Parts: sequence; C-alpha cells; structure tokens
Amino acid sequence: MKNIYLFVLLTILKVSLIFDGYCAKLAMVDYADQWTKVDALRQTLDKFKVEYDDYTKRIEKGELKFIPENKLFFIGSMTTNNAALHQGLDKNAGVIQKFVKNGGIVIEPTQADQNEANVDWLPDSLVCVRSDPDRAVFKIKKPNHSWFKAPNVLNEKSFQGWGHQGWPTVWEVIATQKGFDIIMESQGETAIMEAEYGKGKFVMMALAPDKYHIVGNDDNTKKQAGRFMENLLEAFMFSLPVEVSCKLTTKWASLK
Repeated sequence: MKNIYLFVLLTILKVSLIFDGYCAKLAMVDYADQWTKVDALRQTLDKFKVEYDDYTKRIEKGELKFIPENKLFFIGSMTTNNAALHQGLDKNAGVIQKFVKNGGIVIEPTQADQNEANVDWLPDSLVCVRSDPDRAVFKIKKPNHSWFKAPNVLNEKSFQGWGHQGWPTVWEVIATQKGFDIIMESQGETAIMEAEYGKGKFVMMALAPDKYHIVGNDDNTKKQAGRFMENLLEAFMFSLPVEVSCKLTTKWASLK
C-alpha cells in the first residue's frame, strides 16, 4: 500500500513539474555573435526574470516545434551569425508561418546583412531585405503605438545616442520591404515595421535592443534599450490573459 501511495505522489509531482515547465509563453533563440560576443536576449530575459522556452539547440539541429503555451517567438539580434541557426530558421519557415497564422507573434531585431539579407522564412506576401547602412538618424512614424506607451513612455529622444562600439541606433537598416506597416524609418528606409498575418503578427527591426541593453557603450544606451525591451514584452506578453497556473515574476507584470 505504501508503494502505491508513493507511486501516486511521484506521478502527481512529475505532472506538476511538466505543467510548470510549460507555463513559459515566450519561445526564443539566441546566439553570442562575433561582434557583441554576448547572448544578450537570454541575459536580458534572465535579468527581467521572464520565463522562456529556449529552442536554440533544437533549431541548430534543424528542428522547431512550438507548444500551445508559446505566444511569442523572439529571435535574438544577430542570431543568424550562426550558420546552423540561420539554416534551421529557414528550414522551419512553414512552422514559423503556421505559428503566426494561428495567433503567434514573431520578433526579429537586427541581423547582419551578410548573414541574413533576405528573410527567407517569411511568407511570400511579405518581404524584408536588410542592408549595410547604420544610422543615428531616424523618425518614429507612429508615436502613439503601444510599444512607446507602456510601461515606459518613449519618444525619439529615448532612442537617440544608442551605440555599441561604432554602431549607432539603427544597425543594418531594412532597405526593402513589402506588406509591412512602418513604425520607425531612417532616411527613407525602415528601422521598425510590423505586419499582420492570419491571427498573428511579424515584427522586424533594424535595432538591437537586447544587445544594446547588455553591452551598450554607455549607461543611457543600456537603460533606454532595456526600457524598450520592457515595452515589447508588455505589448506582446504581459498584456495577454494569464492562466492561474502561470505566475509572471517580472517587476512590472506583477502589477497586472
């Protein structure tokens, strides 16, 4: 009889651990690229105490499978500097597109144009081509967008003066696009854009807020990039209904 009770207890514990592991709604892939040498998305999420499913190793092997709890897929800046990760994302274009079509959000910040000029995993109706120019000049076209409103109020001044080594705020501008709404532009080209697809959304950026938050040149860069990261997470994660079994531990999500 004792053995039966022990078996039942261990089974309940195992199931509990499985469900706890699946509470994370954010899926991610990240890489310490040759220029910044940091896995900044991973470090930023850890710093913010955000739970996540790290699919980096799976994608390196060419595999990607989202669980139902994943609502946001965040691709770290410069992740495609790893050829295996670049190929793994392209190989799973259908998986990524289905994820968004069913209501998921994909965010891809800056990628080096020599690694990923054309984003091949996007659906045919959308085009994103990155190019080499890096610029300190930009304009927010939609200042009332939720990304600039909560939990931090951000404006153009909030993004001015960002830098890592010699790279400014806009790093690897998006030179060609189709099907996207432009949120921030830089001298006639695109810095931030978004597109609805099915029930979800693709968000592409020529900014690297994760990298700049961790290894920015100065305290202002790190602070403002971190505030923008908080706003992105607020917009796409913490504004969603939270299941009772999943407790968000970030300092601003706890106020929800």
